[in-house]
Amino acid sequence: MDLRIGVYFKPFSKLASDVALKVIDECIRRGAEVYVEESLLNDKNLRGMGLSIPVSIGRFSLSNPAVDIIAVIGGDGTLLRVLHTLRDPRIPIMAIRMGRRGFLLDVTPLEISERIGDLIEGRYKIVSYLRLRAASEVGELPPALNEIAVVSIGTGRSKVVRLKVYKDDKFLYYMEGDGIIVATPVGSTAYSMAAGGPILDHELRAFVITPLAPVNIWIRPMVINAGSTIKIILAEDSAEAYAIADGQESIKLNPQSSITITVHNEPARIIRFHDISNVYERIFPRS
Repeated sequence: MDLRIGVYFKPFSKLASDVALKVIDECIRRGAEVYVEESLLNDKNLRGMGLSIPVSIGRFSLSNPAVDIIAVIGGDGTLLRVLHTLRDPRIPIMAIRMGRRGFLLDVTPLEISERIGDLIEGRYKIVSYLRLRAASEVGELPPALNEIAVVSIGTGRSKVVRLKVYKDDKFLYYMEGDGIIVATPVGSTAYSMAAGGPILDHELRAFVITPLAPVNIWIRPMVINAGSTIKIILAEDSAEAYAIADGQESIKLNPQSSITITVHNEPARIIRFHDISNVYERIFPRS
């Protein structure tokens, strides 16, 4: 049976769409079945990018993906968008990066021919990265690869959020500030790091709780076991807040409401061709 490869690229990006055409051509040349995500084939996107997708190319949907592998072309935001939408998390993703960073985007445009060949011949490994599940009384966020952030939506003096934080039903601390982040090892190099949190080895099964501008200066980031359950309760006199998954999708939290964060039972499955340790070369630039 031929390998079925789905292609998703950053919408309205000429650079990403050009790379997508190279992926499509290489898949066809090597005898793989190739499909383009149907939302990208609307007339506005095609005209705006000057795209000419061969009529023989099939379509697939992230909500019902009948493919074996998905090639994602873009940056971190594009990858996160696919992971949030993909209804079958068992499907591995080959991530092609358009910029210099992108910690999980393993392939450069110059490597496409070689890597499509590796895919077809099975010369790759699949690495699983834990994700977070966040649920509240008003709904559930999509699985988060980077972090769940609870941040104030107030202004001025009404901006302060007042939070009670629990680990496995045991009270950790009360804090006042701009909010709090619960990040995965992958997310420890994103928003959490910018807020002063530590970098976690991507192979750890742990996550980090990082406070945002806490008034209580003794409250510091904590690294905890990934088997833990974190519950965050907004105090009665707290500002309203948003709980946000990976900086993209959110739910509103009112005073006295809560959100519970655990490890999601389905990790993100990313195809790797390089030594996993090379991620640190992107975190710590060489002089």
